[in-house]
Amino acid sequence: MAELRLSRDALRADPEGVVPPFVGVPATLFGLLMTFLSHDVWEVNGMAYRALAQEREQLVTLGALSENHGVDAAHLPHAIRDYVEAVVGLEWKTMENGEESSEAESALNTLTRAVSSAKIDPPYQRVLVDTVMKLRSAREQRLAVAAAYPDDRKWAAVIIIAFITQVSLAVAHLERVRPQLLAQAIFAAAAVVAISLVASVAEPYAPPNSVGSESLEQLLEKLPNG
Repeated sequence: MAELRLSRDALRADPEGVVPPFVGVPATLFGLLMTFLSHDVWEVNGMAYRALAQEREQLVTLGALSENHGVDAAHLPHAIRDYVEAVVGLEWKTMENGEESSEAESALNTLTRAVSSAKIDPPYQRVLVDTVMKLRSAREQRLAVAAAYPDDRKWAAVIIIAFITQVSLAVAHLERVRPQLLAQAIFAAAAVVAISLVASVAEPYAPPNSVGSESLEQLLEKLPNG
């Protein structure tokens, strides 16, 4: 009976026995997860900018080659313009939902055929074909980034650990309401600021801080219209 009474007393033990350093366990996990998540988000944004820069570079190269080498390639600048207009006007919007534009794909196919059929010196045509293949690769990378991110599992893990940290703060201050609320408010403010800043750039091609198409739009000024 004495042992049974002791067990019951243990079950009724004052929860104040949870020491404040216990909070450090979930808080540390939250910090680590936020660090990994932030690194991933910024790396993805870097990939998005690099894909855009490579795409613009190949378009500029195509334009320069079509102007300087060979003509019977006079139709190439128009094909390049059609592709850029489709990307800027249509595909940039569909990428917000992780999707590509069929019009941009069709314009790229037309550009590829124009390059393949251009009647110019073979060495220059090989360069043109290589350039348009690199353009395709850059576009595929851009679309892959738009379709693959964000990773909801990582965000779920961060939010769950943040909630557990809030619970641990409450448990560590059960008998002191004001310190409990103050500790939870401070952590909540820090967590919301950190999560909000990272979330604002989690989708590289979606507002509010999306990768813009301005660098491609500038090319339209140098390409023939109509």
